[in-house]
Amino acid sequence: MPDDRFGDLGGGGGSGDDRRSAAERLEEQDRINPEPDAPQRRPEVPRPGNRYAWVVGIVMLMGVAVLFVTTSLPNSGEGLRGPEVGTRLPDFAAPAATGNINDQDANVRQRRGGNDNAGPVPACEVVSEEVVNVCELRKKPLVLTFVVTRGADCEPQIDRIERMRGSFPEVDFAAVMSGNDREEVEQIVRRRRWELPVAVDRDGAVVNLYSVGVCPTTVFSTPGGKVRRVELGNLTEDQLRSHIRALLRRSGNA
Repeated sequence: MPDDRFGDLGGGGGSGDDRRSAAERLEEQDRINPEPDAPQRRPEVPRPGNRYAWVVGIVMLMGVAVLFVTTSLPNSGEGLRGPEVGTRLPDFAAPAATGNINDQDANVRQRRGGNDNAGPVPACEVVSEEVVNVCELRKKPLVLTFVVTRGADCEPQIDRIERMRGSFPEVDFAAVMSGNDREEVEQIVRRRRWELPVAVDRDGAVVNLYSVGVCPTTVFSTPGGKVRRVELGNLTEDQLRSHIRALLRRSGNA
């Protein structure tokens, strides 16, 4: 009989005179007492698909591009901060809120030979009780405040100016209200009892001319219209008085 290759695992005289080969006994043992299954591997966590990867990439690139533009362009964010200190107030003549000129835009023509679309004649030549003309106002120290009524609450700034302006008779005060028809501005002026001149900038031409982008913006100029200070946002009465006294010192009137 050929040798059993698994004879070293036992055989021969076992109980019950089991004459099976070692291989046969192992096979039966596997059937009776099977080995426990090998531990199962944890299910692999599914990785996110690439369906939206290209969208995320584009958004990131756009963000980088915007950041680059906003940080690299010269004078970024400085173009709507009012006229530059040291320059002369640009010319304009606009309908007075309490006048009778309706459906007319402000005249912002700076000189003869300019663009007729800005006005038929230079703004300084438009002199009338129905008009607020900065060329006349800037002959004295001037406090000029720009406001809008839609989407902002800037009118209280004019209230404060109205309350304290009587303390400075040597100074001219005026306001420019942009984005409204003359009748709408007149209602506001009469309701709030403003007596300072209020110019109606219906189409925003004066605001654009003065590079105004903050409501309110207050411009202080010495006689002749030289800009000495530009303040963005609301000012208290004390701040207004302080700035006006400084303006008068610069003007030689204090």
